[in-house]
Amino acid sequence: MTSLRLGAIAAVSALLLATGCGGGDDSSGSSGDSGDSAGDFAQQSGDEIAAAAKADMKSLDSMTYSGEINSTDSSVKLDIQASSDGACTGTIGIGAGTAEVLAVDGENWFRPDEAFWREQAPDDADTIIAAVGDKWVIDNDENFSQFCDLNAFFDNIFKDEGDGGEYTATGTDEVDGQEVVKVEQSDTDGSSVGYVLVEGKHYLVRIERTEGDQPGQIDFSGFDEDVEVEAPSADQVVDPATL
Repeated sequence: MTSLRLGAIAAVSALLLATGCGGGDDSSGSSGDSGDSAGDFAQQSGDEIAAAAKADMKSLDSMTYSGEINSTDSSVKLDIQASSDGACTGTIGIGAGTAEVLAVDGENWFRPDEAFWREQAPDDADTIIAAVGDKWVIDNDENFSQFCDLNAFFDNIFKDEGDGGEYTATGTDEVDGQEVVKVEQSDTDGSSVGYVLVEGKHYLVRIERTEGDQPGQIDFSGFDEDVEVEAPSADQVVDPATL
């Protein structure tokens, strides 16, 4: 099967990497259970808040993330529930097309709609659509698996100390009725903002880039909720290597 035109996926990784929270050792960053008041946490430095978010997020077994990122070529929409053991389910929209994604027990599949094939493989779209139909396609090229492994996902967005720039706390706000503290970071590609919960576990609940070539926003929710995934039956799977 022809290679897919998935350059827009890089925009997602770029946004996550640019807005990732750094910090030192994970075990010392979190203050969610330390007894500090919410007000005290919001008064910490940007680097301290980022370290707390890093520690609490990397302790998660599962979460949901959804949002949209725009690039010069296309837009990417995400709505994915993923776990630390590599299970995931959800959708990824690229331009006018959408693909369902599924992963369990180390195997990954995607199931695109017709618009997806016509955008991503225009020269072979008719042949692929006829051969695949509404079956699941094995993700041999790992185009989508990067979004299904929660541990790898966190490794991308949470940098080690020294890998990223400084973070600046810029006051509190609300996201979905919850108090958050905003942490900003700027680099050569633009400015990014992370929103970290003030009370309880200091989860990162939103990242956004409002300036630069790849503006977008991703929200995080469904922390530690069960991820229920079932592998498709063999007669509902297509290996693209055979096409």
